[in-house]
Amino acid sequence: MRTRAVLKCPLDTGRLRAAHREEVGVRAGQVYGFVENDVEYAAAVHDGTGAHVIQPRRPGGMLRFETGGQVVFTTLVNHPGTRPQPWLREAMEEVAGPEGFRLVHR
Repeated sequence: MRTRAVLKCPLDTGRLRAAHREEVGVRAGQVYGFVENDVEYAAAVHDGTGAHVIQPRRPGGMLRFETGGQVVFTTLVNHPGTRPQPWLREAMEEVAGPEGFRLVHR
């Protein structure tokens, strides 16, 4: 499942793709396992985000970004949100389910 998750993971810088961790073991006579990614933005990529406001971290600060080949400075951005890219769930459903594992979402 980890291999499938890595292959399905969205790729920009490669940091998210490189951060998958897996654990497999036996507890109370039953096999268990999980794959996780604890990069601070993994949940936002996996589950998507709603519309939100982005402001500078420091009072009086400015945001700087590029769009359409131009550099823009502003004090506020109304971000429209991002669509979910649930690569971990998809990998789990594709691999673990057909192998007879019971899928438990935490």
